[in-house]
Amino acid sequence: MARRMVLLGVVVGVVALGLGLDSRAPTAAETRNITLVNIKYEGSNIWVPAPIVAKKGDTIKLRAINNVKDDPAEHGLAIPAYNIKLVVNRGKPETAEFKVDKAGVFLLECHLHPAHVPTQLVVLE
Repeated sequence: MARRMVLLGVVVGVVALGLGLDSRAPTAAETRNITLVNIKYEGSNIWVPAPIVAKKGDTIKLRAINNVKDDPAEHGLAIPAYNIKLVVNRGKPETAEFKVDKAGVFLLECHLHPAHVPTQLVVLE
């Protein structure tokens, strides 16, 4: 199941990148308020909704909530390409704000428990 969820995330990310390849005029950079919630789904811990999609130049205000009822009470949220590394305790949301300055598909993972299902940050040009 975890493998299917990763594949789905990759497919959605590729589709999102394709949407950025049209001839419309670029829009101004935005501030995107994004809330990710860590849940347990069919035995796997995942961050939802995912993937995160933004445009190069946007600022992301990220709020992470750990809603997994099982122990351990803390989970990680890391985006290595942007030097983001949060430890999110159950019941205590964490925040990070950063500007996306490079286009591409970047890993978003739990740095505390690598077996959890990773997802992506998709940054369009």
